[in-house]
Amino acid sequence: MKNKFLKMLTLNINYYLWILFIFATATLMYDYVVAAVEYILLLLIAVLYYYNAHNKNTMLREYVNSLSYIPDDGSDVLSKFPMPVVIINTSSEIQWYNEAFSAIAGSADLYELPISDYIPSFNTDLIKPEEDRISADISHNGRYYHVFGNISIKSEEDKSGTGYIVLYWDDVTDHELLKKQYSDEQFVSCVAVVDNYEELMQDTPNQDKPKLTATIEEKLQSFAQDSEGILRKYEKDRFFFYFHKVHLDRYIENKFKILDDMKEISVGNKIPPTLSLGIGIGGESMSQNDAYSFSALDMALGRGGDQAIVKNNDQYSFFGGKSTGVEKRNRVKSRVVAYAIRELVSDADSIFIMGHARADVDVLGSALGLYRAFKTLGKDPRIIIDRDNQTVHKFIDSIQSDYRGVFITKATALEMANRNSLVVVVDTHKTTLVEVPELLNISKKIIVIDHHRRSADFIPNAIILYHEPFASSASELVTEVIQYMDNNIVITQQEAEALYAGIYMDTKSFTFKTGVRTFEAASYLKRRGVDTIKIKKLFQIDLNTFTKKWAIIEKAETLRNSIAIATCEKTDSDMQTIVAQATDEMLNISNINTSFVLCDMGESIIISARSLGDTNVQMILEKLGGGGHMTIAGAQIKGVSLQEAYGMLINAINEYFENL
Repeated sequence: MKNKFLKMLTLNINYYLWILFIFATATLMYDYVVAAVEYILLLLIAVLYYYNAHNKNTMLREYVNSLSYIPDDGSDVLSKFPMPVVIINTSSEIQWYNEAFSAIAGSADLYELPISDYIPSFNTDLIKPEEDRISADISHNGRYYHVFGNISIKSEEDKSGTGYIVLYWDDVTDHELLKKQYSDEQFVSCVAVVDNYEELMQDTPNQDKPKLTATIEEKLQSFAQDSEGILRKYEKDRFFFYFHKVHLDRYIENKFKILDDMKEISVGNKIPPTLSLGIGIGGESMSQNDAYSFSALDMALGRGGDQAIVKNNDQYSFFGGKSTGVEKRNRVKSRVVAYAIRELVSDADSIFIMGHARADVDVLGSALGLYRAFKTLGKDPRIIIDRDNQTVHKFIDSIQSDYRGVFITKATALEMANRNSLVVVVDTHKTTLVEVPELLNISKKIIVIDHHRRSADFIPNAIILYHEPFASSASELVTEVIQYMDNNIVITQQEAEALYAGIYMDTKSFTFKTGVRTFEAASYLKRRGVDTIKIKKLFQIDLNTFTKKWAIIEKAETLRNSIAIATCEKTDSDMQTIVAQATDEMLNISNINTSFVLCDMGESIIISARSLGDTNVQMILEKLGGGGHMTIAGAQIKGVSLQEAYGMLINAINEYFENL
């Protein structure tokens, strides 16, 4: 910084000579002798400067000639070299250049001027004196250049002299334009699905159904024609769509406006149509892009639909997904999954059930429900679960005597597991969140049962993936599955209460994400002896914890008039539960429809988020590595302070609303 400041104050030597001349002329008016001396000194300084400048240019020319292996006949190869060549010092000031470089810089007088003044795209960070070579791609005035060269010292005698950087500018414009054309003309594979088609047809009068179907297809045809693509219907609600990549960039820029256009269709339908797009690109062939598009579609549907997902090799990009998903009423899938699970259970040497780390009541309820089902099928399953959660700890303590040997530690599970073990993961599908990630590598038989909106970090090798983002909880899904798995399965009152507690917690007392199937599951569990008052007491907290919860809420601040954000530090062993309850409670504040709480847990910052549906908190926290549902989400950030995490959250919220 100091050197740059000094350079700003440093003028060209010509300016100093003119200043000295003015002073000498002024002195002439008062003292002829002194003025004469000053004129003589000025002349000597000028002669000395131009003599040194001439020597410097001569030395530099000799240096350039030495780089080019020029013979002694005086031929100036680099000056007439067709490729632009420039020599700069380590301060990025031009020391020499040939005619070809002068042409691309647009000036004939560049000596000792910063190269960035004429080539703004030249990044001075490319100059690393500790390295002896430079290689970079630069664009300038619509042309593309591959710039390469080497860093050398001034001379063999002056090892401490200013470093010289010789840069050769290879014009690769034709090559880059050809690459761009190739990229733009790549075929993109897309699968489009009207993901609530069945619900649309059920809720639309018969006389309006043909017109509704025609309007949907007309909207998609218009979308395809806009990109000169090919759209083909292959099922009543599914379409193939192929187009060039250049149009994909435009779709991304307008954030797939077709998603919003589709929801504006109103032809007698009571609910708006929603569209999901799975887009594949970056594969080695069209068939691979096709496979990518179906993977992307699975991801889109697993996240609730109404969104476009682009899969480029292993990278996913998400667009849309801001609306609340429509509940699916078909329970056929539950029956099919139940039969498939029963087959895997019968062939397993051992069975391990686990959920996400820092397990909650939904994990416990799901695990106990599956435990009873597998026990009825003649197996001896084990449950791996931590007890950091106060409610989980309280519940396990109350049933411990009836489940001796069922709850095991991570170390015990790793000792018992083998390739033929069955691993059942509940309430998460992310490899980084499971209780014992090592089990996923040991066993080749994995079942995943989850209700969270799908993320890119899903367990890739699951044999059965029962993933229903429309469900309220994993406990709801397990309750459905065990009813179809075997007629002899009879869950105990304790297990029914654990499942009910899981649903009760994730729906916030049957308020959020509560559908018809949620109440059907609750009704089944109630018939198995659930004591609802006991469940209510299970979630009670002591006065000290209650005070800590309200201390968090008291510090809340508002953002955008409807978002409440609070911060805190760990003050209790069950801080995660306190934070979740505080986040829930803030939604009871007037005019607040979204709430966030950040808590410094020591080793990480946890973020809990809730929404009444106006804001998709999952999309916000996904930017911070978290996930969840549209109305309930969480994240965990390591390596940052509470204040830094707060700033990251504010940026994520602002980015979310800017992209609406």
